Amino acid sequence: MTRGTSGATRLALALAAAWALLAACESPVIPKPDKPDVEHALTREAFSDRMLVDQLRHDWRELKRADLAPERRQAVIDRYNSRLETLMARLRYDVHAEGSTGATPFQDIVDFSHTGLSLPSLRMVYEDIVPAGEVEFEYLKEHYVAPGLGVPLVGVVPADVARELQDKDAALASAHTQGTVVTLTAVLDFPDTPRNARPNLRFIPRLEQETIDVGRLCYQLAADLSAPMEIYWRLTYEDKNRFLGLLRPQKMRESIGLTSLQPYNPNKIPVVLTHGLLSDARTFGQLVNRLYVDPDIRNNFQFWYFNYPTGPAWVYNAAAYRGALAAVREKVDPKHRNRNWDNMVVVGHSMGGLITHFSQCEEPWNMLVNAEVVDPARLAELDKSHIDKPFEDPAMEQFRQLYFFRPVKAGMVVYFATPHRGAPMADFGIVRLLTGLIELPFAIVNETINMVTLNPDLFLLNPSEMTRWFTSVDQLSPEGYSIRGLQGLKTRDVPTFSVIGNRGRCGLLARSSDGVVPYWSSHINWGVEEFIVPESHSVQKHKDTAEYMKIILHEYLQEHPAIRYTRGSIVNINQESE
Repeated sequence: MTRGTSGATRLALALAAAWALLAACESPVIPKPDKPDVEHALTREAFSDRMLVDQLRHDWRELKRADLAPERRQAVIDRYNSRLETLMARLRYDVHAEGSTGATPFQDIVDFSHTGLSLPSLRMVYEDIVPAGEVEFEYLKEHYVAPGLGVPLVGVVPADVARELQDKDAALASAHTQGTVVTLTAVLDFPDTPRNARPNLRFIPRLEQETIDVGRLCYQLAADLSAPMEIYWRLTYEDKNRFLGLLRPQKMRESIGLTSLQPYNPNKIPVVLTHGLLSDARTFGQLVNRLYVDPDIRNNFQFWYFNYPTGPAWVYNAAAYRGALAAVREKVDPKHRNRNWDNMVVVGHSMGGLITHFSQCEEPWNMLVNAEVVDPARLAELDKSHIDKPFEDPAMEQFRQLYFFRPVKAGMVVYFATPHRGAPMADFGIVRLLTGLIELPFAIVNETINMVTLNPDLFLLNPSEMTRWFTSVDQLSPEGYSIRGLQGLKTRDVPTFSVIGNRGRCGLLARSSDGVVPYWSSHINWGVEEFIVPESHSVQKHKDTAEYMKIILHEYLQEHPAIRYTRGSIVNINQESE
């Protein structure tokens, strides 16, 4: 590239390289561009890009007028959006076209230097920028859009870039994934001076900005809230990994950690969702899609997902959960000045609810006492001093991390179909057979063996049973030491809610079940508000659960407001019923 090449040209070439790279790959989750204008009478040959930009300039000037009647203004918005959509389709087709060098006509008529990104070029972030209207829905049941000005897009961020950004500032956390996405809206704005200056093409992060000023007027930005999620879940999770995470958790070690669908925003309250056995974060996809309909929720809360392999026991994964929360906060709020982290909402489904529950306990080491697995003569050694003080024997460090910790600070706790007293199904013969197939990560097995063989004076009764302590299915049994030990532990005094499924096969609630967890196990006694859903174990996927979450999150905002504002409306353009 010559020294005299303009910044706009370099950016256009970078975009071309990014899209051409994607065009060379077969990806079933990202739609390929069709030739633009094939269904229009005015083709590109008859109606040039420059002519299209000139029409958009005229539309922009009309949008600045305060005297337009509402019907006329809406007609101008619709016309502007349609023309801009055609322009974006042409640009994307150019850079995808076979043999394209990236020298598209756009570099001479559109300024790319005001894209709104802090990075020097779009190529450093996006592998593709897909018009949301081209995304076909397979996973999400509803398709929510917000009318307004601009063209909704899905910015596709490749995995290596997502991880690099995560390492820098946790802006896009992504662990086991092919990539992640950003919800964008394209706007072509025209400077007042000089009169015929090139327009600025902006890609606006729609979840961070709701409106745009056009002259002295303010317009809501158009948005497609569902299309980015549809691509995100396809990119990030594969169904085969659910079973792999159970039987071969060592293969899934890279997936452990927190992920987020949007760049970190310190003004929003984190909502941390933790999945259950044989599952992954995608199980919350329908729920979050429905919650994003509410502008108060999407503008005030940021959703994070804790991912983990489900083969190891939930006590072990609870330690990873606390470590992941601490690591992210240390990165984004090292001085712990952001109270939104102290007010975060933690949500757990099934075994994820046990992870959430245990991490809220004030004296977690008493799990060992309640389960009656400690030599009575050694009970004095179990106290809060070991939160910060290691045991004399280094082999006990893993043990200390599991049971000696400060509870996670959270302002609200929500349980979904959580077996607080265990799941009797874990004792079924076929499930026991499955337990025998689980291969624990080497680090767990090695440290367990060290604790047993190198510590003949270990204060546990029957230490030879410890290898069974670290498989998830064993520790979901009502007779498992961790379920027994969890009973009676005191948790932090915060608003707590429990969503419980009832298949309706029993007239008495006390004898009901969601098919996996009976009511008597999901029910807890300490100041918990319960919400019964006519659903099986996957209560998080039911529409009533989303409506209930909207209610309690709104109530929570009354006490812990973040930025609190509501604007615009959302439309479901896919009316498919559940």
